Formats: sequence, C-alpha cells, structure tokens
Amino acid sequence: MSLRTLVFILALAGTSAIAAGLSLEEGRKLWSLQPPQIVPGASIDSLVEAKLAEKKLKPNAPASRAALVRRLYLDLTGLPPSDLSDRSDLSDVVDTLLKSPHFGERWGRHWLDIARYADSNGRDRNVMNYHAWRYRDYVIASFNADKPYDVFVQEQIAGDLMPAKDNAQRDERLTATAFLALGAKAFEELKQDLFHMDVVDEQIDVIGRGVLGLSVACARCHDHKFDPIPMADYYAIAGILRSTQPLYGHGPRGIKTTMFHHTEFHALGGEAGQKLAPAALAYFTKLDADMLAMHTARSDRYRYRIQKRLPEAKRAVESATGEAKAKADADLKAMEAEIAEWNVTIKKLEDDVEALKDVAPPQPAWTMGARDREAISDCRIHLRGETTSLGDTVPRGFLQVISIPSAKPPAKTQSGRLELAQWLTHRDNPLTARVMVNRVWQKLFGRALVTTPDDFGVNGAKPSHPELLDYLAVRFMQQGWSVKKLIREIVLSRAYQRSTDRSENATLSDPDNVWLWRMAPRPVEVEVLRDSILALSGQLDPYPPQRQFLDRFHPQKDAELFTFKPFLTVEAIVDHHRSVYLPVVRGTLPEMFPLFNFAPPERPVAQREESLVPAQSLFLMNNAWVLEQARHAATRLLSDTSLTDDTQRLRRLYERAFSRPPTAAEQTRALAYLKTGGPETAWTSLCQTIIASAEFRVVR
Repeated sequence: MSLRTLVFILALAGTSAIAAGLSLEEGRKLWSLQPPQIVPGASIDSLVEAKLAEKKLKPNAPASRAALVRRLYLDLTGLPPSDLSDRSDLSDVVDTLLKSPHFGERWGRHWLDIARYADSNGRDRNVMNYHAWRYRDYVIASFNADKPYDVFVQEQIAGDLMPAKDNAQRDERLTATAFLALGAKAFEELKQDLFHMDVVDEQIDVIGRGVLGLSVACARCHDHKFDPIPMADYYAIAGILRSTQPLYGHGPRGIKTTMFHHTEFHALGGEAGQKLAPAALAYFTKLDADMLAMHTARSDRYRYRIQKRLPEAKRAVESATGEAKAKADADLKAMEAEIAEWNVTIKKLEDDVEALKDVAPPQPAWTMGARDREAISDCRIHLRGETTSLGDTVPRGFLQVISIPSAKPPAKTQSGRLELAQWLTHRDNPLTARVMVNRVWQKLFGRALVTTPDDFGVNGAKPSHPELLDYLAVRFMQQGWSVKKLIREIVLSRAYQRSTDRSENATLSDPDNVWLWRMAPRPVEVEVLRDSILALSGQLDPYPPQRQFLDRFHPQKDAELFTFKPFLTVEAIVDHHRSVYLPVVRGTLPEMFPLFNFAPPERPVAQREESLVPAQSLFLMNNAWVLEQARHAATRLLSDTSLTDDTQRLRRLYERAFSRPPTAAEQTRALAYLKTGGPETAWTSLCQTIIASAEFRVVR
C-alpha cells in the first residue's frame, strides 16, 4: 500500500494520524504573517535593479514608444490604441487611460475571476442569475471610481450592515454583497444542514483565497495540514456566515429542495422599491407553489400505476370472451376515464401556470446579496466535516494567527460580518494588502512576485522580491488603498517599460525572467482578443449595453438552462459590446472562451492558465465569426477615402493591429499577395492572417 493511499484511508477514518499544520506561535513567524516593512528611500526600480546587480544581470533598454503605448492600452483598458499620433508624455497617457471608463471594464474583469462571477448557478439546477449583472457593474464602477480597496472588500462582505449616506450608496452596498451569493449551489440537496454548510464552505474559500491568500476552507474536516489554521478558526468564521442569509435570486421552481424561499433578493430604489417588493415576492411564491402542484400532478404515483397497467388491460380485452371480456372492457374504460380525468387536471394546472408566468406585477430593481438571519448563533465544530457529528461550540471570530488587538470582535446582535470585513482590511492585517498588490503586479508583468497568488501559506511560493512586495503593500495602504495610484507607480517604472528583447546571456541565466531584466511577452486574455478583433473590424460598440443580454429571455419561462441548451454559442459571439458584458452561464460558455483559457466560473481563479495549442490557431483560421470580422476589417479599409492606395491601407492595418507600420519585408510580401486575387477577397484573407498572427495575440 502506498503512503498516499494510507494517508487517504486515515483521513476518511477521521484519525489523528494526519499531521496538523504549524502551531500558532510558529505560524506567526511565517514570512507572509509578519507585518510588511518598507525600506527607507526605496522605490520599485531601486529594489528591482539591486536584485539585478546581485544576480549580475543587465536590464534591457526601454521599449519603443509605440510598443509602450500599445502595452499600456492593452494592460489598462484591454483595447488597442486608436490614435498613434498623440505624442504627449507617457505619464499623461497613463493618466488618460486611468480615467477612461474602459479601465474599470478591464480591471473589474480581473476581480470577477476571483469572485467566481456567473450569470447562472450551474450544478444540478442551472438557474439563471438574472440580476447578477448588477454586481458585475458595481465592480466595474468601483474600479473606475478608484474606490479604496479596503472599502471595496468591506462592502462585499458586509455592505448591508454599513451606513449609507443616501439611497444610491445603500443600493450600491446591498449589491456588493452579491459576492457572497454568487457561488454554485446544490439546490436539490435534501439535507438542510449539509446545504448550508456547503454554502458556508464555498464562501470561506472565496474570502480566504480571494482576500487573504490562504486556503482556510481546508480546515473544514481537520486542522489545516500545513498552515496555522485549526478547525476551531474555520468554525469561528463559519458561525459568522451561518448567521448570514444569502439572497440567491430565483431558486429552482416547482421542486422540493432544501430552499424554503425560492426567490430571495434585495429590493433597490429606496422607498419606491420597498413598496413594490412585497407583491412581487408574493407573486413568486404563488408561482412556485403552482408549479410544484403541476409537477406533483404530472408525477403522481397512482396515475403512473394505472398508466403502467393499461397495456395489460388491453391485452385482457383482446384475449377474453363472454362475461370476462365485458368485465375486462369495463375495467379498461374505467382506467382510461380516470387517466383522461387526470390529464384534464394536469392541463388545467399547466394552463394556469403558463398564464401566471405572463402576469408578473411591477418589479423593483432586484439584486442578489446577503443579510443577517433573524437567529444569530455560534457554530459547533463538525467532526470530520460531518453535519451529524458535532463537537464543541466555537465563538464567532477570526483567524487566531492574525491577532489584531484593536480589531472589534463580532457583535452579539449581528452576524459579525461587519467586524470580519474590518478585520480583513485592518492596517495590521499582514496579508490583505500583500495579496492585492501581488495580483496587480501579476496582471502587469505576467508573473507575480509570489507565483502562488492565492496561497501565501507554508506550501505557497516565497516572493522573488520580498522587499519590493512589502514596499508595494505599505505604499498601497499609505496612499489610501488606491488601485489606480498603485498601477500608475508600477507602469511608470523602468521595470515595466523595458523592452521584450531577448539577451542570450540573460536568457541562459534567468530564462523565466524572475529577476525582471526584461518585460516578458504575454498572451492576451480571451476578452482582450475578442475585443481587439471587433476594434480592428470597426464593429466594436465601446459603450455598456442599455439592455442586458439576459433580458431577451423570459425570467419565468426560461428560468433554468442546461448544457443541452447551448444558447450562447451563436448569439453571444455576435454581440458587439465588450466581452465583459457577455453573460457567463456555467456549462454553456461561448466556444471561444474556454478555448482561450477563460476563468472557470465555478471557483475563484487567481491566475488564468496560459496555453498555446493548435485548436486556437484552427479557430482563428476557420471560425465563421472570425471570417466575418476579417471581411468587415477589409471593407473598412477599402471604403476609407482618405487611403488612396494599398500601401496606405497596409500601413493603416498594421497600425490598428500592432501599433506600428509594416517593415519593408512585410510590406513587400503583403503587396505582392494582394495582387493575387480580387481586392475584397485578398484584403479579407490578409486581415484574417493579421488576426491569427502571434503578434496580434501578445502584449509586448
């Protein structure tokens, strides 16, 4: 028997043979749990270049202005530059991009990966989250407004418990709490306690990995095997979240589940919204009850027993004679009459439900979210994670290894989410700022300083530049937790602005560019690729949609979607808005998204996978949508009266696609190719070649 098998068996047996993680005393010595310290007089470049000197590496020269401008546009807005004639200072270019509404669309999507954002539930009942888009738009608006990151986190954990200056801020903070409700749930789970604890576990996981960079959820069944997180700490936080009622929106209708309330929302819009909410919720309750009655009638066991006996009764009529035949015939007619009566009843129920679906009363603006439960209580330890095997009760609280004397404990009359949010974002919490600045660095350089961005624990990677990580974390907090100020400082550094040129000696010494002697080329995310294709073709609608994509579906009639109804594969891909506004339906993503490594919405994703596989090239060569965009790009060039010949058109194409003119060799080859066919066909083919090229798909 292998050691791995033995450990697995012992884990199932619930024995103490699995080694616990670090003690609290040892854990507080872990590098990530030490308070971040800043070196006096340090800067990004002084710290990076000191490490380069230590490693005897020569840094690259700065990239060309054109390459830097394209890099900045793609990194900060996710769109290619549209005007290369602007010769303003790079700092002014950065400021302009940070003020652009496209900044929030780009950087909000990064957070949505962590928040496991989706417009449907997935799992056993793929119920549509019709109002999840409000949370998505809240995230985008927060990044555009440069909302302090500590407030941003607090609102998502406890926005409903925070004071609001007006109805608009109240609505915003209620919407933020959808963060706690967006996870996939097993709606058909019949065990109430198990359902609730699975939801709590998922919430602990997204808070732990997303905010703290720790796998806190690993302590559900036993003390954490590696990190200083005992089971008691898991259940201290679980008590806070068990005292919280997630508002999932529409639950599955017409089935018996663990959910007593099949429709739970926050009503937005102040008093006007509150007035509309009771009648609307009562309507949903009646719709669910009527659908349950309809489904119950359809599946009635007595009716099915009669239906099952019909073939035998018909054979009896055919084979019997005399009085026996008359009796068999009477029995058959009675059975058929009873089934017909059932069918009339079912048809009436079906007609009533269909009619009810079209007469919903006026609705307030809804949002998913969370609120405190009426009963606030501490949680008992679940031995081996079993809801039927309970241990001691643990007072609601936080991780003991991060002891902050000035942090308030959970209030007795509330869930404790507000205090949890304040503890997470306390200046003395050593993880929260470090985790966020590490994420920002990873998005801008392609490689994080800590290469396990959701694991700052014992098994996580140690930072390549610990002093730099601490410098950024302290500066982040000193500058009011401003993400824009953090990004501005990074992108204006020499480290960010280096060229991507390869040096033979440096490549041999540091092939992974750990020490930042150059800027490593990075493949763009699928959203950037799709948006860049639409921008090149002139088909991109750069404004947020006035009508949400899911509005084209009936909220009562199309409540649930499954993998056998892949409605997104055609319609979504021809939507001309930015990709961040496309719905994320678990199980039915557009073909392009998983192919180019979209973040799986079932779990928090700190870092997307990167791959270069033949299927991606085949998609760009053969997909009908790509061919259509190439034709639009060609038509756009050929119809531009300011371009008088193919040389000018070619230069414009390269500038739009690569932010540079073609080289002499590229121009010669392209002009020769354009002479081999009709103008429209040749230009379409050339535009598709540009779209499929490696340079179009890479940030350099």
